[in-house]
Amino acid sequence: MYEILIKILSESLLSLYPVFVKNIDLALDLQVWSRFFSYVIVAGFFIDYKYVYENVFSKNGMLLSLITLVHVYVSYRGFQLLESGLSYTLFYLYPIMILLMSGRAIHPIMAVSLLGVYLLTSGEAFSGVNVKGIEGIIMILIAALTEAFIYFVVRGMKTDNSWNHLFLSYFLGVFVMSFFVYDRFHEFLELGTANVLNISIAINVVIGLFGYLLRLYAIPRLDILTYSVLSYVGVVMAYIYGMIFNGDKITFEKVLGTVCIIIPNLYLSNTEI
Repeated sequence: MYEILIKILSESLLSLYPVFVKNIDLALDLQVWSRFFSYVIVAGFFIDYKYVYENVFSKNGMLLSLITLVHVYVSYRGFQLLESGLSYTLFYLYPIMILLMSGRAIHPIMAVSLLGVYLLTSGEAFSGVNVKGIEGIIMILIAALTEAFIYFVVRGMKTDNSWNHLFLSYFLGVFVMSFFVYDRFHEFLELGTANVLNISIAINVVIGLFGYLLRLYAIPRLDILTYSVLSYVGVVMAYIYGMIFNGDKITFEKVLGTVCIIIPNLYLSNTEI
């Protein structure tokens, strides 16, 4: 029973990310930097240094870092532009992308997910001219695609220590993002954002690292069906957080679109095609 509670807690924490990105009064590039910085610093205490040294500049190590850098930026931009529930639901297209990229046959039920995407996005971005809505949807779809890429790269880097994967994912991004924000640090400090930056780092540790660690703990302790079903607690919580913190409205189209995306993912994840 406690494994189920741990999984629910992990998804509830991680689904706070869209609300956090949208509401914290911090430039997007500094938000991204704070995530990379906090993850690398904490992970550095738990890694296998020999493994990291051998892989940090390998083809897979560099690829993992580059994909993660793109992934974090586009996901944050999408979270910033879209409602929390909408962005998080669209992001959960990545399991189907993983199945397709792994060579699984195209199944008719996948079309239901496309219907779900249409229902979610038609009113959000394509009702009139809403450039930001369209950009947000594109960003989240890229985030889902890069999440699928990360899955395959990580599978190709064998290690029993998940901290190694985490460190290698974010190591390059610390230097890249530090280069971009270095000249602006004095500007951030003059604007009185030092405390906000500290809060951002703390939230990344609590929400991100703690949430992911709980998720990693639950993976080997829950059967596939239970794990898959509970993963979508995050989608529900993202809608709830959006209503509480952002005043987002739940419509019939959003509910139906969400169901249309969730059902095929659950079916395909637990059925041999």
